[in-house]
Amino acid sequence: MRSGGALMRGVHSKGRVPVVSHLAGAAFAVLLVATVVFTVGAAQPAAAASCSGRAVTTSANVQDVVNGAPGGTTFCFAPGTYDVGSVAPKSGDVFDGGGLRAVLNGQNARQYAFVDHGASNVTVKGFVIEYYATPLQQGAIEAFSGPNWVIEQNKIVRNAASGVATGNGVHVLQNVIEWNGQEGFAAQGSGGLYEGNIIAYNNSKLKVSVGWEAGGGKCWGTTNFTFSYNYVVDNGGNGVWCDTNNIYTTISHNVVVNNTGAGIYEEISYNGSITDNLVEDNGMPSSPGHGQKLRYLWDAGIQLRGSGSLSASSPFVISGNTVVHNYNGITLLQSPNDRYGACPTAYAGASHEGEYGPCLVQNVLVENNTISESQGATGAAQDGAGSAIFTSRNNHFIGNRYTLTPHCCKGRYSSGFLAWGNGWPTWGQWQRDGNDTTGSTNEYQWTRVRRR
Repeated sequence: MRSGGALMRGVHSKGRVPVVSHLAGAAFAVLLVATVVFTVGAAQPAAAASCSGRAVTTSANVQDVVNGAPGGTTFCFAPGTYDVGSVAPKSGDVFDGGGLRAVLNGQNARQYAFVDHGASNVTVKGFVIEYYATPLQQGAIEAFSGPNWVIEQNKIVRNAASGVATGNGVHVLQNVIEWNGQEGFAAQGSGGLYEGNIIAYNNSKLKVSVGWEAGGGKCWGTTNFTFSYNYVVDNGGNGVWCDTNNIYTTISHNVVVNNTGAGIYEEISYNGSITDNLVEDNGMPSSPGHGQKLRYLWDAGIQLRGSGSLSASSPFVISGNTVVHNYNGITLLQSPNDRYGACPTAYAGASHEGEYGPCLVQNVLVENNTISESQGATGAAQDGAGSAIFTSRNNHFIGNRYTLTPHCCKGRYSSGFLAWGNGWPTWGQWQRDGNDTTGSTNEYQWTRVRRR
């Protein structure tokens, strides 16, 4: 909970190509091709598109230039490195870095490259933005309070905390956001959009606690937040984490691979969908920091905790995802409502938790996903919070397809690939409990042994 180079595998020198053979649908192919094209382009400055506006040179005082121009001015930055900090735009301004030819360098001393101060409809495009001493949970581009910014086709790297921090109506499009000290992004507000970005190697040194806020990025207090067609890889923490009072969130058509914690994590949130993503190798020993190894049903490819839909007629949908060899598969976790639980309203200062209602895993539909596991489980756990998650909260697994591969360790084979009713059912028991009666699994001998 919120309390306080080139990246494409096969292009970057590290890592390996994701298991694209598992991809369901042409959308993933489009995403991967687009990612390769943009990544290669982002690694080197592109041919600068024509920019018509007020010229800015490396010797200029950028803030003075902005102050001397009316709002809505386009600023065309000449190639070179700029020592600038905390540029405060006027509403409607456009800042054009010439296809990554202008480099804004904070020299590990300045906190921000751009800071909104309430300015709206600002565009920041085509810059390399690096080495800013951003405070924790803050971005080198700080647009929490300025609505309707567009942040596109920048390379935002090696800043102390977050790459970008965004609020109402901000669109973050086709950026490379990598090697930042805490996380790639921090998002809040209404109507935000992240699309076509590469978010990688953030918190790579695991200096910031994964359980607090670190990794690919976190959203909190958002409404109608959309995160689609992004490539989220090798971050030290959860890949995509929406925590606390998010409602109507859409997470779709992303590739989320090899992050330390959960791949996609929805916590204390309401009324969303997680669809058509490739989620692979998250929370595993091969991930940065060798995985969190939280055991039980944590560090899953897709993980809900204290989250669901407020209406039985409009469930929280997890559908069409390909979930491959994560520490656990797709998991639903109901924690008790106490200070450290899913909805800690019982102690002073926490009344903001559970803004839209009880923080319950309810009205969740997990359907038509392809799940491959060699360890861990897919299913639900009540974590000391009662059995209603299994019996009366309208949570269902329907039509999912499983490939379950026993893994031998110390002469024993793992079991417990499915979790329900405080146990590890066999496939037959899982179906008798009403799960995946139209689903399928591969054939192998279910060996009942002590779970690791």
